[in-house]
Amino acid sequence: MLYGRQYLIELGSAVTLYVVLLFGANYLERALHPAFPVKIALALTPMLGALAAAWAIMRAIWRMDELQRRIQLDAIAMSFLGTALLTFAWGFAESAGLPQLRAFAVWPIMALFWTIGIIIAQRRYR
Repeated sequence: MLYGRQYLIELGSAVTLYVVLLFGANYLERALHPAFPVKIALALTPMLGALAAAWAIMRAIWRMDELQRRIQLDAIAMSFLGTALLTFAWGFAESAGLPQLRAFAVWPIMALFWTIGIIIAQRRYR
């Protein structure tokens, strides 16, 4: 499962790296007012922490037994489909006056559907 000690250390380290890089990049951008190419590089720097978090999640999934992998596959499929349907519907609703959905909102939506998917899949395989 996604709550073992090694996983928590790996994910915690990745999230810490992300936060440090995020605050560091924001500080440097405000302090230096860099030109465009450097500004883009600074803006993307926190992605190193995000990539480390993705790697920690993949390593945790690779360490799972077959049933836990099946539960995660079901949950990820539900997350993918739920996110796709919700963002697709939101896109249509924007023409009716809803505000634009920012790309930053997609990951929290996906995480919410993943959590719901895990709960449903765990109950299914009891």
